[in-house]
Amino acid sequence: MEGKKALGEKMEPVKHYRDKKVVDAILGRLKKETEKLEDKIRIMHVCGTHEHDVVKHGLRGLLPQNIELIAGPGCPVCVSSAQDVDEVLWIADNHDAIITTFGDMMRVPGSTESLYQAQGRGVDIRVVYGISEAIKLAEKNPEQDVIFFSVGFETTSCVTAAEVVRTNIPNFSIYSSHKVIPPAMELLLQRDDIEFHGYLAPGHVSTIIGLKPYEFIPEKYNFPVAISGFEPVDILMGILSLIKQINAEQAFVDNTYGRWVKYEGNTAALRTLDEAYVISDARWRGLGVFPNTGHEISDEYRHNDAKKKYDIPELPVKDLHAGCICDEILIGKSKPDQCKLFNKACRPDHPIGACMVSHEGTCNVAATYEEIIWKE
Repeated sequence: MEGKKALGEKMEPVKHYRDKKVVDAILGRLKKETEKLEDKIRIMHVCGTHEHDVVKHGLRGLLPQNIELIAGPGCPVCVSSAQDVDEVLWIADNHDAIITTFGDMMRVPGSTESLYQAQGRGVDIRVVYGISEAIKLAEKNPEQDVIFFSVGFETTSCVTAAEVVRTNIPNFSIYSSHKVIPPAMELLLQRDDIEFHGYLAPGHVSTIIGLKPYEFIPEKYNFPVAISGFEPVDILMGILSLIKQINAEQAFVDNTYGRWVKYEGNTAALRTLDEAYVISDARWRGLGVFPNTGHEISDEYRHNDAKKKYDIPELPVKDLHAGCICDEILIGKSKPDQCKLFNKACRPDHPIGACMVSHEGTCNVAATYEEIIWKE
């Protein structure tokens, strides 16, 4: 990989991937490549960590003016539907269950309230660091149902999957809100209301799934893909790869994060995913149902599936609250400062939209690093 050639294969410490000389060298190559472009190029990433690190390091301000890097639906907390929150709270209210989840999920808005607000009215909701902590809680409280509200893309799905296949505790179950990235990437390509020219693919997800799940994108759509890590050098190398593909009128999946991502991915994790889940349609915040983008627990392990364990009725759902444009921000159609609520009524300490909740959410990042963004 070019990144390794630039840095040396054994230069692993983080400082080397933030080295100013290396960054300047890549920017010089990027400038030469962009001089060949006739039109402005828009590149979409689909990773919340990418957005956070791009803004944190001020990378947009370093890019040539004819390259725009836009944020796609890469924050798993942000894309979680209000319906998922509503259904988890329905279980808690009607079955006196303990709800466990990650801290980021506490303030994700449901149709009428968040988990944090429900906790304030007495619902037993507990923040855990992982599913193993939720399982221990169920073992200590055998007379009370414990639900693990699990969200995330393939990186997190595989951790949950391991417990799906080996855990069998009568009072424990999992509400899966897991999503699958590559099919969602295809659906974005099929939309006629957004335009972009290359995908910067997520490094974390790619360590699990490898390169093959992305290969249909260049093969079917002649659309370039570059897998990238998260340090400035990583991200710039991914962007450089995409611009070179565009100039050469080529399209393939380039792995610029080869020190962690392998072609075949993590085969053990993939086997566990295949055993624990079936691919299903999934609800994405404000965007409706995306076909084949969900991980639902397999019937073989239905005893661990909260959606099958409880007879959840159809509930009225409100994904977006008045004035919120999270749906447009999630697909790169709008930017945070185009929302009239941004950093006014909707702030990191008082999120109205899901994009403002997590530190990986596009709006949260924009609000946290506002000074950097406006300087750019």
